[in-house]
Amino acid sequence: MKKRESRVGPGRPPTIKDPVRTICDAAASLIAEKGYDTTSLQDVAKSVGVTKAGLYHYFPTKQALFETIVLDTLEDLYQTAATAIAAEPDHRSKLIGFMSAHAAYFSDHGDRFRASFFGRGGGEMANYTPEQLAARKAYTRLLEKLLEEGVRDKAFVVADIPTFARGILGMLNWMARWLRPDGPQSAPEIARSYASTILDGIAKD
Repeated sequence: MKKRESRVGPGRPPTIKDPVRTICDAAASLIAEKGYDTTSLQDVAKSVGVTKAGLYHYFPTKQALFETIVLDTLEDLYQTAATAIAAEPDHRSKLIGFMSAHAAYFSDHGDRFRASFFGRGGGEMANYTPEQLAARKAYTRLLEKLLEEGVRDKAFVVADIPTFARGILGMLNWMARWLRPDGPQSAPEIARSYASTILDGIAKD
């Protein structure tokens, strides 16, 4: 998560370790459970153990807090997937790595993921700021580039890469809605199974 500067002033909570992250995590948990509209800054302040006035030193509005959660989630997701791709030696394993990393992220950071993508209006593009849209586009582009390189090197056959990439992301994101932690397979295991099926369909003979 990118470190963000906070304002200094009287009443600022002095005892919170990594206050921005702590506040964002608490807010994400509440939004994931209750939704954006029914979560208040007072709810967040109570969860963190600070006054509402103290919370204002870090986030002046609920919208500002939510925007920080969404942007940080998108940036973290990008870094997680990019690192996974870079560690793999070939196109097939890179796609598996991307999909596994995506699934592992929402498995490990479920509240943040659900709050960011489902907490307000189901993730419609109209609810994103320009910064968030750029981060979302960069993440989609990361997958598209992976597919393009596979097609270029004749490892994959994909006719419409942007549509295909959106299909992969839709499949992964939908999993975050129904997956249960106590299920027979973990999120990365299911993602790898999805990836194997996809690769069977697009692998160059």
